[in-house]
Amino acid sequence: MKTEGLPLRSEAERQQIDLSALDVKSPLWRVYKEKCRRDAHFFIFKSGVLRTKDEHDLLHPTKTLPHEEYLRVLLDFLLVSGRMIQPRNAQWALERGYEMEFLDHLFKTCILFIEKSRQLMATWIVCCYLLWRARSYPHQLILVQSKREDDAANLVFTKEPTMARMSFLESTLPEPLRLVTWPRGGSYGHLYFPNGSHVWAIAEGGSIVRSNTPSVLFSDEAAYQDDFDAAYTAAIPAISGGGQGIFISSANPGSFCDLVEGMAS
Repeated sequence: MKTEGLPLRSEAERQQIDLSALDVKSPLWRVYKEKCRRDAHFFIFKSGVLRTKDEHDLLHPTKTLPHEEYLRVLLDFLLVSGRMIQPRNAQWALERGYEMEFLDHLFKTCILFIEKSRQLMATWIVCCYLLWRARSYPHQLILVQSKREDDAANLVFTKEPTMARMSFLESTLPEPLRLVTWPRGGSYGHLYFPNGSHVWAIAEGGSIVRSNTPSVLFSDEAAYQDDFDAAYTAAIPAISGGGQGIFISSANPGSFCDLVEGMAS
């Protein structure tokens, strides 16, 4: 899938929940928490509690994820390829015109390739999905891979919770919703959840992938990884056994683009 030029959804869909109006001891709060656990679209877009950061915006450096259709469609692709929802329930993708045959293919293969443009928040939406999955499903092993370990750690955890992307998302949740405790819940390149889920930042190559059985392998900027072939090959047994492979990158000639073009044809 290429992420370009999709419009905003209706204004009604952009409304968010006013968390300040909820009493954390009330039944409504328990319903709210459970909806965050069960519904990725609600947690990421509608709840109003998940905040990203924008180093380029001096006035508003933290903000909720923009309610743009292409991000909702991407989330549907992630949920379907992760077998979190059935293809028939990918309403954002279906409404945007994506065929059931394509969604069935994602569900069957559990592999998603995204050829992205820069500054469209594709990596952010994947990080949000992985955080939701780690929080909502116990004992997930989620490998986040980039060319260097440092690059991958910048998506998971470095030294402080507010630095890397996933740790930022978790640490800026309202306190009653936070699951990870600091510093126990994080070490360099790792996030640990009370439900047994573990997010692990790794460098390119197939050795760590091959030595583990990941629930998800997320490869960021895969086209710039010299050993992408090795990681992809190493991931196939885990994916075939029920795992998920998410491979995204801006365009660069090589194995990633060859696979994307091969699947497209």
